[in-house]
Amino acid sequence: MGKFYLISKKAQAWGMDLIIGFSIFIFVLSVFYIYSLNQSGGEINIIETLIYDGNLITNSIFSEGHPVEWNETNVTKIGILSDNKINETKLESFYNLTKNNYDKTKILFNTKYDYYFFIDPEFSFYDGKKEGIGKSGITRKNANQTSTNLIKITRFTVYKEKPVTAYLYIWDED
Repeated sequence: MGKFYLISKKAQAWGMDLIIGFSIFIFVLSVFYIYSLNQSGGEINIIETLIYDGNLITNSIFSEGHPVEWNETNVTKIGILSDNKINETKLESFYNLTKNNYDKTKILFNTKYDYYFFIDPEFSFYDGKKEGIGKSGITRKNANQTSTNLIKITRFTVYKEKPVTAYLYIWDED
């Protein structure tokens, strides 16, 4: 009459193990993927921010500044140009302001990053040649040795009736 078959429950237990194992694998893979995306994204964000801040700083430097006849006491925006040429008085004021109060210049540039600005060839004032303007102890040669995430921005301008190349290094401290 009727045949009875015994159904084995071993296959069901093995299937449940497979589902649990696969779920754990997917979870671990998802965590790893999210972690790796966040790690590389952090460095990209710093680089993008450095580029953005560097462009803001160079745009400010290569403007007339505010007020147009600014000095160290009344400056609200640092700028070294007059008639699209470097104004030596403004350049010297920028140098002196940075030398006397570097942190104020960072506030005026609205940046938390360190910077170093220089012109090739070097510029000079009444007291001799100057290599650059920026963080104390930094030179154009050692800036890349003391920093991480260094960005270099290049602009062309006129200084003493000659075309020159100006550079801005901006970086994130360790």
